[in-house]
Amino acid sequence: MADATPPLPDDGPTRLVEGNDGELVERLSGGTATLLLVWLIGIGAGSALLAAWLLAALVLRVRLGAAELFAAPGLYIGLFGASGPTVLWLAGRAQSRSLGWFVLTAAKIGLVMDVILLGGTLLVSLVMGATFAAGALVVAASLVAMTLAASLIWALATWSADRYIAGARVLEGPGSDRSG
Repeated sequence: MADATPPLPDDGPTRLVEGNDGELVERLSGGTATLLLVWLIGIGAGSALLAAWLLAALVLRVRLGAAELFAAPGLYIGLFGASGPTVLWLAGRAQSRSLGWFVLTAAKIGLVMDVILLGGTLLVSLVMGATFAAGALVVAASLVAMTLAASLIWALATWSADRYIAGARVLEGPGSDRSG
């Protein structure tokens, strides 16, 4: 019985590797996975830091500088933001999802992240005995708006990476003539 799985090029974005059950599975090559991870983390962290800077400047009327954005709080904001596109990639990779699916799913992921952040803030505030003013609703609504804007960026970045890898896999797959 002949093997029905055609070989993939050695320099393509994916490789065939043997899984735990002995079946061949297609996985991202090391270079592609590294570049993809840097891309997704950079987009997520950058958009989260931009959203934090805009939220502070427009809503709280506080100017954040490099010392605030790249110190411990900025690091945590960046890490929190970086998880958005990374989770989105894991949810939709290599399944021929549409841009609309990525936009909707990114918005859902972002809103779950907002619920976690706002819920944690509420719990800590209640435990410490703080009360909330009407401004808290403005900040919460602004946070949701910034998250939805950032999730659109996440969706576009993740969808474009997915389309690029799918296109490179097809272009570099067996039977393609790349000789010109």
